[in-house]
Amino acid sequence: MGLISVLRPVTVVLLTVFLASCATLQGMVDVQKPTARIAGVSIGALSLDQATLLVDVAVANPNAFALDAAGFDMDLAIGGQQLASVKQPDSSVSVPANGEESVQLPVTLKFSDIAAAVGGLSGKNQVDYALNGRVMIDLPVLGNMEIPLNFSDILPVPKLPEIRFSNISLSDVSWSGAKLLVSLDVENPNAFGIDLNSLAYSLKAEGKALGTGAVNQIKLEQGQAQKVDIPLEVSLTNLGISLFRMLSGGDAVNVGIDGSADVAPDIGIWKPEPMSFKAERTLNP
Repeated sequence: MGLISVLRPVTVVLLTVFLASCATLQGMVDVQKPTARIAGVSIGALSLDQATLLVDVAVANPNAFALDAAGFDMDLAIGGQQLASVKQPDSSVSVPANGEESVQLPVTLKFSDIAAAVGGLSGKNQVDYALNGRVMIDLPVLGNMEIPLNFSDILPVPKLPEIRFSNISLSDVSWSGAKLLVSLDVENPNAFGIDLNSLAYSLKAEGKALGTGAVNQIKLEQGQAQKVDIPLEVSLTNLGISLFRMLSGGDAVNVGIDGSADVAPDIGIWKPEPMSFKAERTLNP
């Protein structure tokens, strides 16, 4: 057998392997760029002090082979100032071929930092925020590739309802006592609804207790203020001469109310402790 006859099968095998390698390399070089987006942001935790946002980042792979996301980098800014960030440079997420994979990144914000950035939160029940970041993808042959991410939305700023003493009036007087009508101004400063449950109160005039009571439920829509009238029966002994004279057209008197209420926001993730309130005012005849 001649040398050419011996080499011919080897040459065919090497050529086949070479062509297969070229095809594989060509397939690897012909990589389609993946895409990434912020699919949504939810509130993971909320309190009067801070909020934690859960940022869902979705990476789509249009290639016939799997890809790895090599890291994530995200900054959150309010009023043009960066207030929080999350960096996971070595986070490995496998994105399947012709598929999509998501990762959730938590970002925590302190409301004291937000107030400093926007010049205070008085009168504000929400603020605009912006997310800017990137995803690093490990591409065959081409190496790491950065995909920018951008997102903007509104963050609610939670606040407790406000309860103010509005007025007190005398509706009826008899030998057994007097019927009073206590009026409270109740306001929900939030961008979401709130229920006040089991509102308990105690009324005093000139330091003397007049009586106690409770209101089962007060429903407040977002930004809503309403007046709550509470009927109260008081004995003439407890009513006191000073309050009786004021209600009957005599002298001014200092009246106060204090109490507590369970707060139930429409945002289920915020579960505040029961709030207490105290209000005073001088009532003139």
